[in-house]
Parts: sequence; structure tokens; C-alpha cells
Amino acid sequence: MDINRIVDNLNEENAKLVLSYFLNNYMTPAFGALPKNEIELLVLNVLEKLQAIGSDPEVYELVSKLKVTRSKARGLIYDRELRRSSEEDLDNKVKLLLKRPLIQKNGDLFVLEVENPLVSDHLRSRVKKLGYVSDGSFSPSIVKLGIDAISALIESFLSVEEQEQVKTILVEAGAPDTTFKGVIKATMKKVASKIASESGEALMDKASDIISPIIDVGIESLTEKVEELFAEEDGEE
Repeated sequence: MDINRIVDNLNEENAKLVLSYFLNNYMTPAFGALPKNEIELLVLNVLEKLQAIGSDPEVYELVSKLKVTRSKARGLIYDRELRRSSEEDLDNKVKLLLKRPLIQKNGDLFVLEVENPLVSDHLRSRVKKLGYVSDGSFSPSIVKLGIDAISALIESFLSVEEQEQVKTILVEAGAPDTTFKGVIKATMKKVASKIASESGEALMDKASDIISPIIDVGIESLTEKVEELFAEEDGEE
């Protein structure tokens, strides 16, 4: 990271604002009173204001730009996110992740890549409260959810009224007319069976085409996307 170049590119007004921000926060409650971790987070915020790092940096960005270990970078992101994000903010980030899962080739697991460690903890906590487990043994940034778990998680984000709207469309498209959770589970199975033999970005986009309008309750888009999802009988229960 070329600090001299970054500072040289600042206009005078922005430079004054950033300096004022740093000094005011460093001297609160008194000069030298902040613990080391809080100073690091303050400097991280300064770097963001200088546009030296992104507002929501990934682990590798901090590793490469700050020359720290992955463990250190994850800790910085966790502590920073903890101070910034409300429960609603974290829920919204989980919803974004749910919209673009990867599906393992056997179609049994939906895989989410979660760079933000606090969002990962929040996701795992929600899944656990719903009575399911998440597999993160492969990597701390990878969360694997079974069909039952991801179906329950999607259900938990929708109101009763929204569930009825989504259920009506999916049943009309050919999903079995059971409980909302049953309908979502059948839909997720169908999505997995249709595209689980593919891989990469194309697969992610196809799953997102169905899952996104379910989570957003995008009625028109969902109606369009599920018309052919249940069109062919393939013997699945």
C-alpha cells in the first residue's frame, strides 16, 4: 500500500476531514487511552475514508494491503463489523448470500461462501436456532447447508402473508401442495436436481434465478422463473 501516493491524491478538504476524524477519536476519552485493538480499528476506518481499502473488505484485501495474517484480518473484520452492524444488517447480508449458493454435484448440499466472519457466525446461529446444523469443517469461510436447513432458513425470513404468496405460485407451477416448508423443500430439491451436474458461475446464476425472487417475494419474476421448473416429471418425491 503506497500511503504517500494515497495522501498526495487527497484534496485539501478531504485531508482535513480525515485528520480531524482521526485526532478526535484518538483523543476520546483522553490521549493514549484507547487500547491497541481500538486504535487498529480507528486506523482501519481512516484507511476506508482515504479509499485505501473498501467499505466492506474481504479477508485477502486486508492480508495483501496491510501485510497481516489471515487470522489477524478475520479478527479485524469481525471486530469492525460487530461495531457497525445491527441484527437487521446481518440478516440482510445472510439473505444476499442465500440468493447465490453453489450446489454440490450430488445436489444434497447448498454451499455459501461467507468471507465476513461475523456474518458467518450470525448465519450459523440462525440455522442452529431453527434446529439444524451447518457444516463448516472444510473452511471457516465455507458454510454447507442441507436442503432441510436452507428451506427452514428461507422460511424464517418471510412473513406468513409472504409465505402464502410464494406458496401459491409454486403450487400452481407444480410443487406439491403441502406446508410452506414442504413446498420450499420440494422447490430446492428440484432446483438442485435440474442443475447439480453443472458447476461454477452458470450454476450459481441459475439457482439465484429461483431463490432470489422467493426471498424477495418478487411475485412477477418468480412466476416467470418457475413455469418450467416443475414442467417435467422426473420421479422425484
